[in-house]
Amino acid sequence: MVLKPAETTPDTALLLGEDAAGLLGDDVVCVLPGDRETGALLVDSRVDAVAFTGSTVGGLDVAYRAGLRPVSLELGGNCAALVLPDAPAYTCASLAAASVFNAGQSCAAPARVITLPENHDAVVEGLAREMGRKVAGVDFGPLNNADQAARYDHILSASRAGVRHNGRIEPGPECEGGYWRPPVVLADLADDDPAVLEEVFGPLLTVQRARDLEHAVELANGVPQALAASVWSSDVSSALTLAGRLDAGEAWVNCHLDQTPELPHGGRKSSGHGTDLSALALAEYQRPKCVTVRLG
Repeated sequence: MVLKPAETTPDTALLLGEDAAGLLGDDVVCVLPGDRETGALLVDSRVDAVAFTGSTVGGLDVAYRAGLRPVSLELGGNCAALVLPDAPAYTCASLAAASVFNAGQSCAAPARVITLPENHDAVVEGLAREMGRKVAGVDFGPLNNADQAARYDHILSASRAGVRHNGRIEPGPECEGGYWRPPVVLADLADDDPAVLEEVFGPLLTVQRARDLEHAVELANGVPQALAASVWSSDVSSALTLAGRLDAGEAWVNCHLDQTPELPHGGRKSSGHGTDLSALALAEYQRPKCVTVRLG
C-alpha cells in the first residue's frame, strides 16, 4: 500500500509509516509525501485500486484517471443539524463543540443548523452564546494553510447573512501569525447563500428557518453534499424517523461527530461513495474470486 498524505499535513502519516514498518515489515506500507502532481502520478500508475479523501473536484479527477479500477471516494460534508423545538437543553453547547473540533476542519462537522419558526430565535441566541465561549487559540487551533484561510474568508465576505455573531481569537505569543479564525454564527440567510451551499471547512455555523418539518428535510437534503447529519429532539422515536429521511451516509440523534472505528462512515451524492471505518470498510480492499472444480 502507498499512502500519500495531503501536502500540508505529512507528519502524522510519516509517523504511521514508521509504526507500520515495525509491525508489518519494511515496504508493506509506503508513505510518499507530495503535491497534487504526485497524487496524479500515483493514480496513473499500475495500482489495483484507489481510495481518495479530498475535494469533489479532486475526486472527479481521481475517478477519471482510475477508469475501470475500483475507487473509494470521501469528498466532503457540509452537514445539516435539524434542531426541533423539543431539542435537549445541551443541544447548542454540543453543536458548538462539534463545529470547532479541529477548527471545523472535519468533513462530518455540523455546518448547517435548521430550525422551525418557533425555536429559530432561541437557537440563534443559544449558538451565539456557546460559540462565543469557544476561543480560537484556547479551545481550538488555526486553519491549516493560507489557501484554506483565503477560501474561508471569501465565503464569509460573499455571504449575505443578515445576522452575524463573531467569537474571539486569543493565540499565545508563540502562536502569533497563524491562520486563526474566530467561531462564527450566521443567520437570516437565503437558501442559495454561499455559506449554505459550499463546504466552509472552518469554525462556522449557519442557521436556517424552515417552514415546517417537510421543509426542514428539504433544506437538509437540498445541497450537493450528503455525508452526515444529525437530528435533535427529546422524542427519539420521531427523531429516528427524521434521521431515516435524511440523505446522508451517517446520521446522529442528539449528538454529532460521535464516531468510533466500529461504525461505518461514508457519503452519497457529491460526498462520494465507499465506506471508511468498521468491518464493512474491509470490503473496499477485497475482491471476490470464484474457483470451481469438477471432481470425478
